[in-house]
Amino acid sequence: MSARRNKLLRIEVLTSAGEFALLEEEWEDLYHNSPRATPFQSWAWLYSWWEFYGEDYELRLITVRDDEGLLIGLAPLMLKRRLGFRRLLFVGTGPTDYLDVLAREGWETQVLEALARTLRQMGSWQVVDLHQLRPDAAAWGICRHWDGPQLGVWQSNCPVIDAKPWDELLASIKKSLRSSARQTLRRAREDGLRCELAGVEDAKAAARRLVAVSRQQWQSRWRETGPEHWTRRFEAHLEVASRRMTARGLGGISEFWRDGEVVISHFLVFGRDFVGQYMIGASQEALRRYQFSSLGMWDGINVSLDRKGTYFDLLRGEEPYKLRWSSRVVPNRRMVLGRNLLVWGPCAAYHALRSRAKRYAYSENAPAWVKGTKDRYQTLRYAAARYANSENATRWLKRITASRFKGV
Repeated sequence: MSARRNKLLRIEVLTSAGEFALLEEEWEDLYHNSPRATPFQSWAWLYSWWEFYGEDYELRLITVRDDEGLLIGLAPLMLKRRLGFRRLLFVGTGPTDYLDVLAREGWETQVLEALARTLRQMGSWQVVDLHQLRPDAAAWGICRHWDGPQLGVWQSNCPVIDAKPWDELLASIKKSLRSSARQTLRRAREDGLRCELAGVEDAKAAARRLVAVSRQQWQSRWRETGPEHWTRRFEAHLEVASRRMTARGLGGISEFWRDGEVVISHFLVFGRDFVGQYMIGASQEALRRYQFSSLGMWDGINVSLDRKGTYFDLLRGEEPYKLRWSSRVVPNRRMVLGRNLLVWGPCAAYHALRSRAKRYAYSENAPAWVKGTKDRYQTLRYAAARYANSENATRWLKRITASRFKGV
């Protein structure tokens, strides 16, 4: 049966945004039948990303179908050309916390073998650089069928909290945090804070409110956010993605209201067995009056339990507030595949060294001068990116107001 299925598979590489758009219905069906997929592999998230960030890339969507035309596998890839170097990346690379391929249940082995074979046969690329792979990502199966050089390195950590009743969760954390969390919830009740999930019709406005309170939160620490956080393009992408995710039950924006205004907001994504917090923001008033992270945890845990999730995922980043609440930390890794050692070798060595340096710089054992160098590097990187973004501002605004933005 396996051999028969391999012979009957039909594989295509799609290169146009129009073909991407037309895949919506089939893509969503495949997503719902791919056990390892997260909401970040949905058409709603990735097509929204492509609309606003895809202009600097060339699309390379690999589709795998059975003999009856059923979509059984998909690799959402794109080609990045820079200074003569050509990399294949996942669509969504950068702001997406989990990246992966899609494989329909029961067809995983055939799909992954077909994707590995297709990648070897594809022209134009020199390195396949796959970011943010969870430990159980389907894409790791490509390695088993890859006969060229390959490397997997650590890339980031995602703190997660086991979903349990609030009182049980409080009992598992430090006494000081437990006390401040209870005080925050008590004050929130006294102030009449109400928490609700924005509906489809309000999702676009909720995204704007989220960005607004988030920018208030970070206005005095803007270098820690990255320049894209402050662009209209980022805001527009969040508006479109949140609306599509809300409409399909893949996510939503949960807001805390006080006296007719949103003071805390976070964008949640809904996986099969988890709820993830993609972004959270708090107004200056909320920062002064509440421990906003406790309210976010309280809401996220309740949503997780309501949806029968097993954990609340805080996604990428090891901010201290996340680690104080987390049950464990799950690593994301990066997979680098090559055709030959001459090109792949220097690239793999660079990423291996960079991964080790980054891990050391963020560790508790790193000396002050290392942390200082890291902070200066981030500042310089921010300044360079901000300068580059300023030159593209007009083009971004044109894309935001283009006709594709209307069809959300």
